[in-house]
Amino acid sequence: MSELEETLKQDVINEEQRDKERSSIDRLFKDIKDYTTGPEFLKKLQFYTQFPYLGAYNAALVAEQRPGARFVLTAREWKRRGRKIKHNARPVMILLPFYPVEFLFDVSDTDPIFESAYDNEIIEDIIHEHLSSCSFSPSYYWENLYNNMPKFGISHNTNYHVGALIQAETIASHSVHIRVRALKNFVVNYKSNFIISIDSKADQVEALALTFHELAHLFCHHINHNWWKDRLCTTEEKEFEAETVAFLVCRRLDIDYNPVKYLAGYVDVDCKIPDISLDSVFRAVDLIEQMSKEHMGINSCFLYKFDETFRQIVNEERERRNRNKKRQQSL
Repeated sequence: MSELEETLKQDVINEEQRDKERSSIDRLFKDIKDYTTGPEFLKKLQFYTQFPYLGAYNAALVAEQRPGARFVLTAREWKRRGRKIKHNARPVMILLPFYPVEFLFDVSDTDPIFESAYDNEIIEDIIHEHLSSCSFSPSYYWENLYNNMPKFGISHNTNYHVGALIQAETIASHSVHIRVRALKNFVVNYKSNFIISIDSKADQVEALALTFHELAHLFCHHINHNWWKDRLCTTEEKEFEAETVAFLVCRRLDIDYNPVKYLAGYVDVDCKIPDISLDSVFRAVDLIEQMSKEHMGINSCFLYKFDETFRQIVNEERERRNRNKKRQQSL
């Protein structure tokens, strides 16, 4: 077999592997022609940022079903805000955990229950109030991230002294021990699985955006690890995915930062974007946002899910507490 034939054969194998990795949502968006060029891709991303109260997947579903939607809620939520659904209004379908689907209606599908000459102003107030309740300060996000990252086996270093071109990096490493708050009043000293290092010169907002980018590399499985199957991605595809995740998270969390340096070469010209996995992007966005907004329970984090030894340590402590509780109840 000639070198050219061998190369073509390998290209076919690689493409077949990529197709296996694509989820159904990737195949859905792959058929949307205007999604593959830089300017249209950026328009899509900007649309997703309008719905920070929905997960990234559901924001994408809204975008495909109702491209002109502005603000979507359930009929019950609209009623609580003094609005009713118009006759023959077309709902938008989204996904819910543990339930099949939920139906939402855009503000254009509603009328006021009680007529008012100031309806437009009322609508703006409703939207502003709801969106304001979805955003917090950078300090709030940083505190949650700081508490959650050890539960994913991540050591986070903000004293990283680097050159002008490299601001952050992620490596797989067991060289650092981390304190994992696994349960209430129970901290486990455990080996790290990853180290995220951030430029010491970065301010808090920059450090957040850089951390989002590095977490994206991790959650999109760009960092090889025995916890997941390796993905076949080029460096270009990895960076584009990570920068897309960082852009979406920053915009959806209302963080005033513009992490589009890598995207700029694509969004400013009408060229084809790299062959990325939207499924991986959306999963990473949702997980990073969850880490930024709440103190996550240990069961939903990587160490407990993937590390059998760590899981055993936590379960033994739970059993010990249950035994003590039963003993106290029997006294």
